[in-house]
Amino acid sequence: MAVIIIPARKGSTRLKNKLLLNVRNKPIIQWTVENCLLVDGVRKVIVATDSEEIRSVLEGIKDIEVVMTPSDLKSGSDRVAYVARDIEDEKIINVQGDEPLIPPQDIEKLIEELDSADVTTLAYPIDSEEKFLNPNIVKVVLDKDSYALYFSRSPIPFYRDIDFKQMKEKYTNIPLRHIGIYGFRKDVLIDFSYRLEPAPVEDIEKLEQLRLLYNGYRIKVIIASRETVGIDTKEDFEHFCRLV
Repeated sequence: MAVIIIPARKGSTRLKNKLLLNVRNKPIIQWTVENCLLVDGVRKVIVATDSEEIRSVLEGIKDIEVVMTPSDLKSGSDRVAYVARDIEDEKIINVQGDEPLIPPQDIEKLIEELDSADVTTLAYPIDSEEKFLNPNIVKVVLDKDSYALYFSRSPIPFYRDIDFKQMKEKYTNIPLRHIGIYGFRKDVLIDFSYRLEPAPVEDIEKLEQLRLLYNGYRIKVIIASRETVGIDTKEDFEHFCRLV
């Protein structure tokens, strides 16, 4: 069995208090929680937060647990690791609180692949050059076995002798947008958060998953069944409102 832990920090820079924004009378964090409750093979869904307001809005939702965490934790993964230390399950799924539409069957695939991988995550084909060039959309390049070679905010792979349209026509699943969800073996998560120092490339790109690649861990990437909506900006929020 696995446990889903949702890091839910109230503070956010690009979209203020985004997890508490209401859509159809439900805050974003509740949309994410209820979506995670649909995943098979999960023993428990836990919200890890430093906000009493987030804890309060989740009161009364059946089958979830809210754990209060220190406010000075540096990242969502650190918040997940803080909670994971005290549970026995060996498969930990980190679903970002601002990712309310990840298909439950895709999360189930992440859990299944942890039988043979240390870390799992999702990606989805990028369909426009605008998205490919957008530094807020993280790209990932894979090896032949679907393990991540590198993640970047830059357009990778760089299309030197062909244009974007030609690249899309010639290659399957290139380029790919990374989706911010991770499956961890518990021991790898604890190493990641408590033993490994931030990597130079992580500091430059501001992408914490590069710490794993830098230290030799392999990240298995599963192609998602459909595109998801991560809510980082006002435009993302408005797009989500139109979808639901």
